Amino acid sequence: MNDGIVQAYIRKTAEAHMQRRRATLDAIKTREQAEARQADIRDAVAEIIGPFPERGELKPKTIKRLERDSHVVEVLTYESLPGMVVTANLYLPRSAPGPHPAVVCPVGHWDEGKVNGDYQRLARMLAQRGIASLVFDAAGQGERVQLYDVTLRRSWIGRWPPIEHTLIGNQLTLSGLHLANFMLWDTIRGLDLLAARPEIDGARLGAAGAGSGGTLTRMLCAVEPRLCAAVTAADNYAPDSMGGEDAEQNLFGLLARGFSFLDLYAAFAPKPLLLAYCGDDRKKHGDLAARNREELAPWYAHFGAANKLETMEAEGPRGFTRGIRARAASFFAQAFGLGDEDVRESNAPVESPDTLQCTETGQVSNSLNTNDLVSHHFEIVRRLPPAVALPKDAADAKARQKAFREQIGRYLDMPEPAAKVSGEVESRSSDWGLAVEKGRLIVEDGIYLPYSFYTEAENAAEGRGARPTVLALHERGLSAIASQGPWMTRLAAGGLNIMAIDVRGTGETRLEAPPHDGDPYHALFVGPEAQWTRRALNAGLNLFGCRVFDVLKALEHLRSRWDVQGERLSLVGVGRGALWALYAAALDGQVERTVLLRGLSTYKCLVEHHRHNHHFSLFLPGVLQAFDLPHVAACVAPHRLTLLNAVNQRRERLSREEVERAYALSAEIFKRLDAGAELNIRTTDSAPETLAALADALGASAKPEDWNDWPA
Repeated sequence: MNDGIVQAYIRKTAEAHMQRRRATLDAIKTREQAEARQADIRDAVAEIIGPFPERGELKPKTIKRLERDSHVVEVLTYESLPGMVVTANLYLPRSAPGPHPAVVCPVGHWDEGKVNGDYQRLARMLAQRGIASLVFDAAGQGERVQLYDVTLRRSWIGRWPPIEHTLIGNQLTLSGLHLANFMLWDTIRGLDLLAARPEIDGARLGAAGAGSGGTLTRMLCAVEPRLCAAVTAADNYAPDSMGGEDAEQNLFGLLARGFSFLDLYAAFAPKPLLLAYCGDDRKKHGDLAARNREELAPWYAHFGAANKLETMEAEGPRGFTRGIRARAASFFAQAFGLGDEDVRESNAPVESPDTLQCTETGQVSNSLNTNDLVSHHFEIVRRLPPAVALPKDAADAKARQKAFREQIGRYLDMPEPAAKVSGEVESRSSDWGLAVEKGRLIVEDGIYLPYSFYTEAENAAEGRGARPTVLALHERGLSAIASQGPWMTRLAAGGLNIMAIDVRGTGETRLEAPPHDGDPYHALFVGPEAQWTRRALNAGLNLFGCRVFDVLKALEHLRSRWDVQGERLSLVGVGRGALWALYAAALDGQVERTVLLRGLSTYKCLVEHHRHNHHFSLFLPGVLQAFDLPHVAACVAPHRLTLLNAVNQRRERLSREEVERAYALSAEIFKRLDAGAELNIRTTDSAPETLAALADALGASAKPEDWNDWPA
């Protein structure tokens, strides 16, 4: 049963940041103070998403022109980056002479992209008011599916854009990049395209987006000074929002810096801003129109522009519904000085996707010889992580370890150690013929780790003294260890105690579990644990670092027990638990033996391929700019480290030779510290072999033949 302690911990941290933010806002009394705060907001957003690329040639290409009664649709492409083609439709008014004001329209999470019916109708409505608009396909939508499968005729990861966005966004995160940067750059280059057209007045530019397109528009309000007005629909961020569900919607560290996601709108004041909300969203999020207007109104008041902020609510589903389209067109007309003439929306049918597509096949990936975001990233990661020369001697190897540990500490950003870890014993019983102690370790205020401690019954009863002890970490929590009776009894018979724990957010304290019949990619990339991992990062917390902290505190507890030989501790990690064990062993420096079973081999493999099946909770933002997992492994030397059945990005077992190549630097540091034999890379082909290898790596006093009855 999930008691919500980890969610509460993350929320409490975020709320503390928001309280400090509120105190800062309450102290703003003048326009000058408001402008200084706006500059801080812009600086924070710019730092989080990173610098934009240099402007290259747009290379616009008109594919065809569609003449309609009130407007012309120019079907065209442009390049946002060299070789990266953006497919777009430019709607030009026919009812008034130019140059026209223009609006760029980032599309929300509709897989059809620019041909979405509501966006077409909005563009036609704007044209009737004498306003041009550019509607384009975001990466992962419309004609720009990044992971397109010609057999499925869609993205191989599914039809819902957030999953493709997030898979790619996760990969970018490892390299220190941000998906929002690239998606905003497509939008900014769209504004460049508009400003360069003779029919367009580059001094009157706006932006309008719905759903995630509204989220991008909100970000654009903070980074694009050319915008004169903006409209968002169904951008459902409240003042206390902790972030969005997918990669581009989150700004890691923003809350910790004392800003809310809504503050991006505050940076736009006093320019005209319309926030539209949909009836369906009200059912889920409440009265955001009133709440957000109340939050943003003081900003406009500081500039004497209260009438420039508008909010509205319309019944219906998310998007630019009929009422929102009409209001948006009137809003932009007024903002651009075109008057307030009422225009009736045409009931003409929307254009078919074939009519508006820019490519022969309907996909850039197999129509044009162009770059895409994934291949662009591949080129960047070729240079990551920075090359490290092999150590010359033991002193050099130790210096490398020290430098690696300093980097690891910065990227993990673990909690500050507080009070000494304490344990609460809840019960003593027996299981699998072993004595079992169950309890909780209190590692932080409000955070406990359930544990089970196993030893031979006669050892517990007779108090025979301290024994070597294994701390076992499984990605599914301690129940996954406790269910393996033969595993437990054989290791205990080999002279070892075993302690299994639930690191925070797993097992008993697990974050909300996804539906059992759900899409596995959905659970991996945008499911509850992925969402809470992002919320933690937004609030300045690193969930992975917190879990490594939990392991270190569990080791501290074991060293305090009378029945444990504190100098004879081992770590076993399975799946994601292998990485928690690896980092803990590297930082602790005293763990005698560490075994990583089915652990990820390198971060690099996650960014060198299109597909990966690993959870976002393993990702450290920007880590590949500094180090990879072999660098962490090097810090375990001179103690024993065993990589058993290491896996690649698809969770497929790698050969021993492949792992040895990846860990060449680690092996060299082990050798320089006279511990070459302590780094062991092994593969096994059956459960008995795996258990025998595990026992051998842990120094359990048992012969291989004793393990042959291990069940398959």
